[in-house]
Amino acid sequence: MDLCDRGLLLDHSVESIFYLFPRLSELADDEWLPVWKFEKLVAFSQGPSTLPLRNPSPELGLVPPGDWVQQDKGEQEREECWTEVQKKMTPWRLGMVEQGPELQLAPQQRAARLGKLHSALLVVASLIDKPTNLGGLCRTCEIFGASGLVLDSLRHVSDKHFQSLSVSAELWLPLLEVKPAELSRFLLQQKERGYCIVGVEQTANSHSLQDYRFPERTLLLLGNEREGIPAPLLQLLDVCVEIPQQGVVRSLNVHVSAALLVWEYTRQHRAPPGGPGGPGGPGGAHPSKAL
Repeated sequence: MDLCDRGLLLDHSVESIFYLFPRLSELADDEWLPVWKFEKLVAFSQGPSTLPLRNPSPELGLVPPGDWVQQDKGEQEREECWTEVQKKMTPWRLGMVEQGPELQLAPQQRAARLGKLHSALLVVASLIDKPTNLGGLCRTCEIFGASGLVLDSLRHVSDKHFQSLSVSAELWLPLLEVKPAELSRFLLQQKERGYCIVGVEQTANSHSLQDYRFPERTLLLLGNEREGIPAPLLQLLDVCVEIPQQGVVRSLNVHVSAALLVWEYTRQHRAPPGGPGGPGGPGGAHPSKAL
C-alpha cells in the first residue's frame, strides 16, 4: 500500500492510527482500537483537539487489507528488496467491561463481530488445577477456534497467573464449569449429542497422534497434571490418543500435550476459504455461535 497515494496528511487521525492502519497491516484483531474507545476520553469529549478522531473521507476505510511490507532500496536503487515485518504483538488487555459495548455480549458473539470462525472441538480441562496451564489452554483454544473450554471452576479466570497466560482469550472463548465429580455425567451427555470422547493418555490401546483421524465433533478430555485421567473416566472414552515421543522423559506438560492435539485437530479440519470443509463449507469451521 502506498501511503502517499492514500493521502497520509488527510488521513492523519485517531481512526487511522489506531484502527485503519493496524487493520490494513493485518495485525491481530485485538490490536485494532475503534474510535468509540477514545470518545469517552476527556481530551476528546470536551471538544475538538489537534488530532481529529475520524477521517474526513471514508476512502481509506474502504481499502482491503493487504500485507504490510517494507521496501528497502539500495543506494543505487538498482534493485528492490522486500523485508518481512512481524505482525504479532502483545494483545491489549480488555478485562474492563467499561471498555466497550461488545464486551457485554457472549464470547462467541464478540468473536463473530470480528469475523472469527470456530470448530466443533470441545476441550475439557476440569481435571487440571494449575492456573498457568489453564490460562495457556484458554489462549490455545481461542487461537485455534475451539467451540469452548470446560473448567472445574470459573474462578480461575480471575487468577493473575491465569490472566498472564490467557492474554484476554477468555473474553472471546466460551467457558463452562463442570466439577470433576460431575464429569462422568457430562461425558455421557456429550456422547448422546454425538461427540466422540477422546482422552489424551498413554494406555495399552492408545492410538498414535500421527495416525489418528479426529471426528469433527470431538471432545478432548485432558488428564490431571500428576495423575492423568482416572480409571473410571478412562472407561467412558471412545479412544485414547498419545503423542509419539523419542526422549527419555515420558511425560509432556498437559498444556503442551493439549496444544499439539488441538493443532492436529485444526490441521485436519482446516481447508481453504470457500472450499469443501472450509469456512462456510461442509465439515469445516463455522461462524461463531453459542456453545
